[in-house]
Amino acid sequence: MSRKAHNTHQSATLTRFAVGFLLLLGVGISQHVAAFEKEDHQRIAQVAKAFIAARNPWKDMKYRIEVDGLDPRTQLAKCPITPEAFLPPGARIKQRTTVGVRCPGERPWKIYLPVNIAAYAKVMVAKHPIGPGMSINDSDITWSERNISTLSYGYLRTLDDAGGYRARRAIAQGAVLTPAVVEADNVIQKGQRVELINLTGPIAVSMVGVAQESAALGALIRVKNLSSGKELQGVVQSSGKVVFR
Repeated sequence: MSRKAHNTHQSATLTRFAVGFLLLLGVGISQHVAAFEKEDHQRIAQVAKAFIAARNPWKDMKYRIEVDGLDPRTQLAKCPITPEAFLPPGARIKQRTTVGVRCPGERPWKIYLPVNIAAYAKVMVAKHPIGPGMSINDSDITWSERNISTLSYGYLRTLDDAGGYRARRAIAQGAVLTPAVVEADNVIQKGQRVELINLTGPIAVSMVGVAQESAALGALIRVKNLSSGKELQGVVQSSGKVVFR
């Protein structure tokens, strides 16, 4: 065989070897990629959203849940089962909650996502400005749909609780009526005649007295017994009754 023919044969052999090597390398890379398939970010977000949807305190109302997206550079191995969501120790579901999502198995991972929730309900709001100490009645309020997940102190559902309410401080027009801005209104006024009910004995005794101060439902109040002239202290039971033991 001539030198030229030998070189040509050797070159062809090397070429076939190189092609075979590259094919084997490509198969290996494909197998590695398949073995390390990436987890779908959307699936992680859906797991977190479903977790909050099933457990949030407003699930019986109209609500909306939004999950902050993961950084596109985040790469996690595909979970062989559906990932599970959880709350960090001591956490509770509120307007903005951090939810954990994890995957067990050979390639375990754990990640945290911020989840926002907005819940809507009809609440009482001030129809006009209400001054401090003013009694609040139906003519002072209107109803409006608001995002109640932002109301950390809750909101009033009726004006009838505690015998009625008065403004604890100035309430602006359109402001939501919450327990923080109201207090129980006085149901007995100073100088008002009230029924005194004595429960100290086996039989309840009723008498007439005069309130020495104004007081709200359930509050302690000083009352003067008109029969004996003595001053007693009892608990306001209603707008015209005071009980003492």
